[in-house]
Amino acid sequence: MKELPAPGGKRVINEVLGIDWSNWDAPAHLAYSQRAMPDFWPTAVIAAPAQPTPLRYADQPMDMDALQIAEPGTDRVLSAEQLLNRRMYNDALLVMHRGEVVHESYRNGMLATDRHVNHSTTKSLTTLLVGMAIEDGLIDPAAPIVDYLQEFRDLQAWQNISVQHALDMRTGLRYEEHYDDPDCICWSYFRATGYYPPQADTLAGYRPWVRQLMNESECAPGEKFVYSSPVTNALGLLAAGVYDSTVARLLEQKIFQRIGAESDAWLNLDPTGVAITEGQLSLTLRDFARWASLFLNKGKNLSGEQVAPAAFIADITTPREELRAAWLRGDYAALFPEGQYRNQTYVLNAECSQMAMLGIHGQFTLVDLQRELLMVGYGSYPNQVDGIFVEALLSFWQEVCGLCPP
Repeated sequence: MKELPAPGGKRVINEVLGIDWSNWDAPAHLAYSQRAMPDFWPTAVIAAPAQPTPLRYADQPMDMDALQIAEPGTDRVLSAEQLLNRRMYNDALLVMHRGEVVHESYRNGMLATDRHVNHSTTKSLTTLLVGMAIEDGLIDPAAPIVDYLQEFRDLQAWQNISVQHALDMRTGLRYEEHYDDPDCICWSYFRATGYYPPQADTLAGYRPWVRQLMNESECAPGEKFVYSSPVTNALGLLAAGVYDSTVARLLEQKIFQRIGAESDAWLNLDPTGVAITEGQLSLTLRDFARWASLFLNKGKNLSGEQVAPAAFIADITTPREELRAAWLRGDYAALFPEGQYRNQTYVLNAECSQMAMLGIHGQFTLVDLQRELLMVGYGSYPNQVDGIFVEALLSFWQEVCGLCPP
């Protein structure tokens, strides 16, 4: 594990096109910037193994031309390519069924060798480290999280939060993540951790931001699901602390080297070196599929070796009334009416064993355990997220499931 030289000056992504740190997420810039995160972030490199595990490709690919998908909000029908290009702004898509790749495609300028930022699909992938620490007996999920995070122990609002509460985004901490509100507290967090250039009042780094701005309770821990990206970074610090290592080194040794990755990965850091485990992992599409396949295969890699704890992954789709109740009290209840959230992963429908990872601007993983089906994708959707994208994604997923019987 090594770190790339820190970006300096204006942190330019593409000088000819005028893309830099200050405007990387302008809609027209996303296709460039999301493949170039080290150009404006401090970055740790997660090394791939010397010998990658090849993906198995089906003799008969999935017939994408057979898909006819309802256009969101109308009675019209779109082809798969129309939906991917013009409704989802998709950059890359891979579908795996019963261990074989049945579809792989690239668009919008992305190549198979490009690394693309995962945004919040990073949460599920990196939090496997906490599952490993639980299995190793280093963490008790029912224990207060401050038992393992000395730096937040004096914050009263954190003292009754268990590790499991943090894993499930049920901390009770006062926080909002509304991307369409320029005054939302989340924007101060993004500036503090390095998503954007600092302003005059910007706090320098994740830890001081939490201490000053995420130190009050809204409700009792466990009561309500509140999507809170900053909490995931605390889980990264948790894993690093109990293993006495860095997050990047742990990901390299415990996961990336063992899934047979073919290209180095990138993990961005805040100005003080804290790993942004909530959203700043960059992978090639194929390595994204290799990592995400752990969730499909009960923690085993594509060679059948146990990498992640099977129990931690099985726990995600276990129906739980307290999770359902917390989910229904949260802002995302209408998104997945049968949903819940467990171990930093969405559950579309626990009874049907379907789970999801979602990231802003069109990043996703969808898993159907009964069908042995995995779909991963990267995108450059112009908004962080909205109903049109979610409806398009779920409609597309439903049609893909129809082509892949259990």
